Amino acid sequence: MAAPDPFDALANERYVRLSTFRKSGAPVPTPVWSARVGENLYAVTGRNTGKVKRIRNNPTVALAPSDFRGRPKGRDVRAVARLTDERKGGAADGALRRKYGWQYRVFEFVEGLRGAADELVFLEFRRPDREGE
Repeated sequence: MAAPDPFDALANERYVRLSTFRKSGAPVPTPVWSARVGENLYAVTGRNTGKVKRIRNNPTVALAPSDFRGRPKGRDVRAVARLTDERKGGAADGALRRKYGWQYRVFEFVEGLRGAADELVFLEFRRPDREGE
């Protein structure tokens, strides 16, 4: 019997605490919105954020269900993160739009006003045992 997929529980959470790691190994937790597409979870963020820089240096991350402030409500799940080439209108964008509805549209509007809409990137989170798939 296969073990339950830890991403199943995370997919239903409103907020997920994403912990990226500094070069020193110190975790940097940040609450993010996430949505599931297939076997993976996705989030959207700014191209020049600290979390993106840390993921480029170390793709190992930890995800945990959390409240909107990033306070964990459950155990960490290890994952491997990568920046995708996805743009607006792709599968991850659609999944986030469906899950967060009007809040996601407000986020897009505000990012557009800031001139940052083209600076958004989608992050993909895979379970470590499925990294090569």
